[in-house]
Amino acid sequence: MSADAVRQESRRGAARRSAASQRSVFLPVLGLAIGVVLATLGFPRLMAALYAMPAGATLEKLDRADRTLTPGELLGAREALRLSLLWEKNGETSIDLARVSLALAAREFQAGGDPQALIDETIAAAREGLAMSPARARGWLLLAEATLARSGDPGMMTGYLMESLRASPHDVWLAPHRAELGLQAWPWLEPSARAAIDEQIRLTASRSIDRLVDIALRIGDPTQIREALAQDGDTLRRFDVLYLRRRP
Repeated sequence: MSADAVRQESRRGAARRSAASQRSVFLPVLGLAIGVVLATLGFPRLMAALYAMPAGATLEKLDRADRTLTPGELLGAREALRLSLLWEKNGETSIDLARVSLALAAREFQAGGDPQALIDETIAAAREGLAMSPARARGWLLLAEATLARSGDPGMMTGYLMESLRASPHDVWLAPHRAELGLQAWPWLEPSARAAIDEQIRLTASRSIDRLVDIALRIGDPTQIREALAQDGDTLRRFDVLYLRRRP
């Protein structure tokens, strides 16, 4: 092999070693950069979850309509959810905040205070949550409840109530709330909407006749509930017995 050939081969070898060296440096740096990006993206989500966690027990009590739930617990959950949303916008978290705000508004009203700011907060949180998660039936229900609380006009919340029904028509946890709202808005409902509310009444009865009696007592007229239960004689009889026993 000539001297020129040896020099060329040497240069090619050096070029290969340089390329290999560059790759050996570049790949770890690239991996580190990707790891930093992923960690940066995941950190806000982690912090949001950690801040929201303390609200879980309060939300469970709301689901059970637990009478031991205190205003302090509601205020703590409200703050936790607000802090969570500062780290990451999330539709479900916003709707949970609306739930807590509406519960606080109800407590404020019962105590003789002015719940308007909390009602407005509920509506804002529900709208924000639905903008990100429009299929959340609970979000539409909260919007219906808060709209009724703000306006006092059942006709203004019927559209939101129907959206909740369309999103999840067979949700037994939401059924009592939707049944009561539907009964309040009965004169404003189309026949198909009334049929949907009758089904919510039957769903409520399947879980708790007591809850249905509570609704009838608040509404002040059991007629529509009795008509919805007319095809189930045993359930209707149990409803009548409990209603007559508890009626003032």
